[in-house]
Amino acid sequence: MFGSMAPGMVHAEKAAILHLLPSAMLASAFVPAAVIAAAIAPALLVLWLIVAADSRPEPARMVFIALLLGAASTIVALAVELVLTAILPLPQDPWLAAHARALFIAAIPEESLKVPLIAAIALRSRAFDEPMDGVVYGTAVGLGFAAIENIGYVLGAGAEWGSVAIFRSVLSVPLHGAFGAIAGAYIARARFAGVLRSGRGVLWHRRRLFAMAWLVPTVLHALFDGAAFSLKDLADATPLTSDQLLLLILIIGFGTIVYAAVLARHIARRQKQWLSSKRLPPAHWRAVWAECLIGLGFCFVAVTLVIAGQTVARVIGCVLLATAVRIARRCARYLNEAAASRHRHSPAAALP
Repeated sequence: MFGSMAPGMVHAEKAAILHLLPSAMLASAFVPAAVIAAAIAPALLVLWLIVAADSRPEPARMVFIALLLGAASTIVALAVELVLTAILPLPQDPWLAAHARALFIAAIPEESLKVPLIAAIALRSRAFDEPMDGVVYGTAVGLGFAAIENIGYVLGAGAEWGSVAIFRSVLSVPLHGAFGAIAGAYIARARFAGVLRSGRGVLWHRRRLFAMAWLVPTVLHALFDGAAFSLKDLADATPLTSDQLLLLILIIGFGTIVYAAVLARHIARRQKQWLSSKRLPPAHWRAVWAECLIGLGFCFVAVTLVIAGQTVARVIGCVLLATAVRIARRCARYLNEAAASRHRHSPAAALP
């Protein structure tokens, strides 16, 4: 390459390459942090939309506990799915095998881990004192699961991580949040049956609502994954064309999200009618929630820089981590105090 060039031009070309080399190395050090940010940002954004939709603030510690429990359930679900993949016989027909794998290896194990976590928060936490809390905590558990799962998908995509992150941020991550929101909505309807007029005074009806909290997300999850597995692996061996499968995936995915939004809106309307006081906390706590979740996201990015980056990137990561921790702690303290004040004056505080 350099043999056909004049000596001065050769030296200039080499100097330009050497000048750009540190910038390229520094940019490559930030790639892991960009991948992690792209993986977790959709989950945190959807979570903020949900907590901002609640008219009364939830304690940050409980929302983060729900988020962490959902994230931890991803590890357990992966182990369970690996065992089931090894021992569970599947039908010979590829179409039936895809749907059996979606139901028995994906949907049932994952929802069977997430829904009990939401129910435990609903039945054991004092912070769960209003119907909309079921939607908030259910979504947090679902998005915690989605965030860790999304990190695995984005990291495994290689050079295509950007397109994978965009596609999953539009559909897959909100879908997991919707599964959790649906489960939380049914659990809230069972927990506050009198308030939401969903109990009808019959004990078995509440039990049916608890059962529906598991059944509805599991069925929707199985239908979505069955169509997705068929599109990915069996496009030529299914009764439907690729375009039809893609349309089915979009209908099931966005239909589930819309259904979760309708349930949440119904519960929010009932809750507003139930509250004896219409004086709600000021709207600025929603901005505090945004700062809190941004600080949490920065923590993930900063830890990635410290672990995977070079010297400069590690220094930046340490500074970013210290700043993010300070922001998150300050905002969490405010939200905890606001939620505690709300609980003391809430009509639900007198419920058994």
